[in-house]
Amino acid sequence: MRQPWTRLARSALAATFGTAARLRHGRPLHPSGLVLDAHLRLHGTARRWGAAFLDERMDLRGTARLSRSVGVPWPLPDILGIALRWRQDDTTADLLLATTGRGPAGRRLLRPATRWTGLYTSLFPYQAAGGRLLLGALLHTPAALPATPGALAGAAGHGPLVLELLVADPSGPWRLLGQAHLTGPATPDAERPMRFNPLRHPIPGVRPAGWPNDVREAAYVAAQSASDQDGDKEGDAGWRRERKAARSSPANSAGSCQAAKWLPLPSSLK
Repeated sequence: MRQPWTRLARSALAATFGTAARLRHGRPLHPSGLVLDAHLRLHGTARRWGAAFLDERMDLRGTARLSRSVGVPWPLPDILGIALRWRQDDTTADLLLATTGRGPAGRRLLRPATRWTGLYTSLFPYQAAGGRLLLGALLHTPAALPATPGALAGAAGHGPLVLELLVADPSGPWRLLGQAHLTGPATPDAERPMRFNPLRHPIPGVRPAGWPNDVREAAYVAAQSASDQDGDKEGDAGWRRERKAARSSPANSAGSCQAAKWLPLPSSLK
C-alpha cells in the first residue's frame, strides 16, 4: 500500500509532466535525440549480483539514444541522457542513464554537463537477488566532445563510441561489467522520438526498486498519455524506418566499423 506522501508525489509529478508534454506537443524532457546501433559485450564482475545481465558473459544487440534533457542551446549546460534498449531472453529491456555526480552522494544528483564524455548513472536504485544496486556507464569519445547533436554525429561517423558499463552498491565503488559499442550513422528522431520505459521493460532479474521508481512511473504514464493525445501514436515504427534507410546509405557507412580503443576504468571511479 502506498504511503500518503508517495501518492501526493505521484499526483504532483504526473500533473507536471502531463502539462509539460502537452505544452511541448510530445516529450516534456529529452524531446529529440540521436539514435545509434548498440552492441553490448558483458563479462560480469568478481562479485555475484544474482542476475544474468550482471553475472554472465553475454553478447547483446540493440539501440542507443543520446539526448539533451531540457533542450537549452549549447554551450549552456544540460542534463545529458543515454537510453539503451536490447533484446534479452525473448523480451525487450530498457535502461535510462543521465549525467550525475561521481561520489556516493553525487551519483544520486543530476548534473548538467557541456560535453558528452563522462559518467552517466541510473540515479534510481535497482533490485537483484543480491540486493540493491545502481547501474552506470562511462562514455569515452575521441576527445572531450561538446554536447551537441552535430558533434556526436560527426564522432560516430568516424568510428564506434565506447560505453563502459558499470554496477555498484548504492554507496560502493563502481565495478566494470562490460562494454558497449555505439556505431553510426547517427539518426535524428525529433519527429518520432523513441520511447523508453525501464519500468515497463525491466532488465531480466534486475528490476527498478523503491519509492523513487514508484513516483516516476506516474510521470511516464502521464507524459506518454499526453503524447498519444497529441497524435504521436506511431511508437517506434518511425525510427525503425529511419534507421533502416540510414544504414542502407553508402554515404553514411564509411568509418562506422573502425575498431574502438578500450580504456581502463578511471581511478576516480574505483
